[in-house]
Amino acid sequence: ARAPAEPRAGVSLFPRCCQPVVEMLDLPFLPFCVLLGTLGFVCVAFVSAWCQHWRGGFAWDGSTRTFNWHPVLMVTGLVVLYGAAALVYRLPPAWRGPKLPWKVLHGALALVAFILSVLGLVAVFRFHNAHGTPNMYSLHSWLGLATVLLFSCQWLAGFSAFLLPWAPAWLRALYKPVHVFFGSTILMLSVASCVSGINEKLFFSL
Repeated sequence: ARAPAEPRAGVSLFPRCCQPVVEMLDLPFLPFCVLLGTLGFVCVAFVSAWCQHWRGGFAWDGSTRTFNWHPVLMVTGLVVLYGAAALVYRLPPAWRGPKLPWKVLHGALALVAFILSVLGLVAVFRFHNAHGTPNMYSLHSWLGLATVLLFSCQWLAGFSAFLLPWAPAWLRALYKPVHVFFGSTILMLSVASCVSGINEKLFFSL
């Protein structure tokens, strides 16, 4: 018997009807969105309950209660809202149709997260200044400040490149992978900053 001939380049061994079809799984995204939203709400609720019940509550008078705004605002902004902004483009409706509404939602969520993080920094600086405590005395302090500074640069660059009409297509294509990379990096830095800050406060308290 003669050996089968080698297939020519670009010719499949299988008929088109028998070729395996690779498609994206149509996962139920709505339950996952509800789950993520619930986890974010629980995260903020736990930190708020910790500061309200065990740390004395909230105020804006330079006392310890002023500091309590810091973890709540940072967790809400840098982790929950920023994480939601990062997941906007993962939703199936964002894969088709006009991109502008999703760009606006993405930028708005990130802007609110940035505002809350700045208010969180103001709270902790006000508390430190009122008690004569150095502002930048720990790894958590420098890590958190670097995260917020990177966040501000990321938002301004993203707004200029993707929302303003002046940016050419080649510039957007060039900057897009950089924007995605730093978005993920800033989110990881945000989580590390929050975890290190909560542990630092627990060390001081316990």
